[in-house]
Amino acid sequence: MAFVVARRYAGADPLSLTDPNLTGLIVIIEVLAAAMVVCWIAALVRLWRQRAVGWFAAVLILHVVGLGIVGMVAYAGAGPLDIDVSKPGVSS
Repeated sequence: MAFVVARRYAGADPLSLTDPNLTGLIVIIEVLAAAMVVCWIAALVRLWRQRAVGWFAAVLILHVVGLGIVGMVAYAGAGPLDIDVSKPGVSS
């Protein structure tokens, strides 16, 4: 949505880095996208280590088909309990 609004003011080339406002917007979007990827990968690693195969598959597939926010919100709200799998003798 931000790109649609910015395109009005940027003219023909919405990715032009000559406009400082548009450059700032692009940087913010890229930083947030990178943070999202890091959080998604961390969630997948945690699910893999917990051996929560169903949740792992759901988060992975929903993200691949473009519904990643649905999977992450479901995981955050109703995901498996946090279990410390690094300590021996702990089982789920």
